[in-house]
Amino acid sequence: MKETTCVEDTIFSASHPHLYKKLSSRQVFLAFIVALCGFVMISFSWLLGESNDTLSMVSLTVGIIMALVAIYHFFTKRHETIYGPTGSVVRAGSLYMDSAELQHLQQMIKKNDFTTSSRLVFKEGGNGRLDYLVSKDGKFVAMQLFQFVPYTYEAVSERCYYSDDAAASVARCINI
Repeated sequence: MKETTCVEDTIFSASHPHLYKKLSSRQVFLAFIVALCGFVMISFSWLLGESNDTLSMVSLTVGIIMALVAIYHFFTKRHETIYGPTGSVVRAGSLYMDSAELQHLQQMIKKNDFTTSSRLVFKEGGNGRLDYLVSKDGKFVAMQLFQFVPYTYEAVSERCYYSDDAAASVARCINI
């Protein structure tokens, strides 16, 4: 019988000793600026009062939307994942492929051979999914393969972690 992997047990939620979350001052500053602009728009609508109802309502609506976007952005985007040894920001993503590419990538992972000159072909959707984490400097790559079974994706590989030169060759082969 096949073992299924819970959604909580993916590379996006698993911990790694070299990955940590850090408060992104840039994202916090951006949220602050957008919130400030929103509150300025709300104040502007109150200053207009009833002298110009249309402009007052538009500026009030835009101000409220800007303030809500800033609050949402602050609570969802304020942390970024950092690869500890190099201090590089880590980005996450998913790529989709058909079953032939999925089997080819499984073989590459089993053999630990990412020096192939042929590039993998990824699509908008497919029955195979590659979840990955990659550092901006290319010194860290984490990946895990999933296959679609009715209504969900199930893990078909372990979480794989690569660093330094191995990570660079994986990132070059997969083109991430």
